[in-house]
Amino acid sequence: MKKTAFGIFLSLVFSSAFAQDKLKVLTDQRAILYQNYKEAKSQSNGLFGGKTSKDMESEIMILEEIIKKDNEILDEQANLHSQENSHNTDKYNDLIQQNNDLTEKNRELQELSERHKGWSKENHKMLEDTEQQEALLFGIIGILGILALIFILKFYSLKAKVKTL
Repeated sequence: MKKTAFGIFLSLVFSSAFAQDKLKVLTDQRAILYQNYKEAKSQSNGLFGGKTSKDMESEIMILEEIIKKDNEILDEQANLHSQENSHNTDKYNDLIQQNNDLTEKNRELQELSERHKGWSKENHKMLEDTEQQEALLFGIIGILGILALIFILKFYSLKAKVKTL
């Protein structure tokens, strides 16, 4: 997922850089057209320094080209804005996905922690039970040992009495 997001990011950066270059070319072309318009406006080929219809047609034609170029610039800016919005939307969606993933992992971690607490309590209880059973076993072995010792002592004392008789 990170590779995909990184790939999208790189493609948007490069396409954005290309679009920025295209916008610069368009604005440079418009500047040239405006310079042509200024030159055409300063021309006066008519009588007494007036403008002829050819001069006016030339100005109008250049102004129409400037308008077309302005429309191209506006379209390119709208395209850039759309790409930026798309990029921001993708980035936002990626962040939402990461947040959802982290929330899910946090929930899983809490579940595991609760399970661990349960297992810890269970193990502690089993350990206490085992210790109690060991204590009981040692107690029984001790009592049996004492009884065996008493039995042996009684046996030898009775045996000694039987020999003396």
